[in-house]
Amino acid sequence: MQTVTLEANDFKTVHNTLCDLRSLARGAHRRSITAEEIEQVIAQFEQGLKNAYEQEEAAFDDKMAYFREFADANDFESIWSLYELPVGCFEQPHPYPSDAFVVYGKGHVPVLGSTWGDVFRAADCAIRNSGDLHHIFVEGFEVKGNELHMYTGS
Repeated sequence: MQTVTLEANDFKTVHNTLCDLRSLARGAHRRSITAEEIEQVIAQFEQGLKNAYEQEEAAFDDKMAYFREFADANDFESIWSLYELPVGCFEQPHPYPSDAFVVYGKGHVPVLGSTWGDVFRAADCAIRNSGDLHHIFVEGFEVKGNELHMYTGS
């Protein structure tokens, strides 16, 4: 999970909007709340969270660029889509057994190394070996002993 920072003024906007929403909710038994009032509260929340959304989007863009640069540098066909992993992950150790292998379709490809980059390499090879170049997004693994059963998307 990416950390974002709310500036004091943004926090104040979100807090005040929450107070406004509570006030609307308390008065709902006396009168109908209009769609315009709801839209106004939504707009206030969006304004208070705008900077946080921008930070999150920039971090995601950085992560995608890192994933793509690694794939391009290694001539991979697949696209890494395990977004919970951070920038720099491909140089970091993976948590799987040292004799792990990626299972995809009918293929089994050994992970020849101890880093996430080595897992990506095995995943890419498994996808290529399968002949299915439509499902190239590496989305996760189900671990069964030393088998990493890969699931993909398109």
